[in-house]
Amino acid sequence: MPQFLPLTSLRLFFALWVLCRHWLYSYEGYGALFDIGVSSAFFDRGYLGVDGFFVLSGFILTYNYDSSSGMRRDWSEFIVARIARIYPAYIVCLCVMAVAVVGYDWVTRSNMLGSVNYSASGLFLELFMLSAWRYAGSGGWNDVGWSVSAEWFAYVCFPIFLFAAPRLNPRRILLAAGCMFAVLAIIEVTSPDHLSLSGGLARLVPEFMLGVLLCRLRRVWIDYHGYRWAALLSTAVCAVGIALHADTLFVLGAAGMILSLSYGKDALAKILSFRLLVFLGEISYCIYIVQRIPQYFFRFGRSRFPYVADMPGAMQALLLLSITIAAAILLHFTVEKPMRSWINRQFGAARRRTQLKAS
Repeated sequence: MPQFLPLTSLRLFFALWVLCRHWLYSYEGYGALFDIGVSSAFFDRGYLGVDGFFVLSGFILTYNYDSSSGMRRDWSEFIVARIARIYPAYIVCLCVMAVAVVGYDWVTRSNMLGSVNYSASGLFLELFMLSAWRYAGSGGWNDVGWSVSAEWFAYVCFPIFLFAAPRLNPRRILLAAGCMFAVLAIIEVTSPDHLSLSGGLARLVPEFMLGVLLCRLRRVWIDYHGYRWAALLSTAVCAVGIALHADTLFVLGAAGMILSLSYGKDALAKILSFRLLVFLGEISYCIYIVQRIPQYFFRFGRSRFPYVADMPGAMQALLLLSITIAAAILLHFTVEKPMRSWINRQFGAARRRTQLKAS
């Protein structure tokens, strides 16, 4: 199964864009974490990095697991592989955040525990990745983990997504994709802040299905030759969507970018195939899920060490970015990668193949 190197690198930019939202944009009553002297709609729309993840996830999983590829795998094998992929890093970051929040609350007497974001019932749901199994809602102990919970829903229901997506007929595939964009447009115009809905499935379901449909369309257009500049044109569509605050238009551009980059012939694909970008793309999940921990301790440390707070905002941002990437690399090599291998060996396809040989 070939690896889509440009799409792996694209995950990095989606993750970093979410960081821009959390660090450089004022929202939910809080000021920006850093003042770098520049304000931009690009920072505001950083939540759309999650939407890009959802579409990309549907595309990659369909390519790897759809039975039409000749790789028939049972659902239990798929679930084990997905748990091995997301759960170890997820649970470690959740536990570290829980300890940090409890410790901070005890030291500062801030009385955060028991609130909407830091309740015992919420922690229970987050432990089992169930907190986002609703239309939308508040954050949590590690609030960025809501999207992982939503992804978990997609994994559990993956056979339903595959069953519902048309095959081989490009008109039906495009019609179904149009319906998904219509659903997103309705969500956007009826929500108070476009597609900036955390904590639920409202964005996940139509966007993950879009990814499934994109993969089905790629199988029909396997010899498509109009891709050489398609990713750059799709990037322009994304930029227009950001400038016009039209989130659904951005998702349309992101879908076009993912499809065109998957062929590996686009001009942008060569840039995104650089080894360093691919490596950082491989750890992008760790960058995303660990981000609140360095941010949490950085904010606390900045309040205790004035010389850090006196540094220029851009320098502070670069410092925290370096710490976050270092933490992500550590998480990748000490938790994500070894635990993924161990779980697959113990419970996944590798163990079943060994058992079959032994029998």
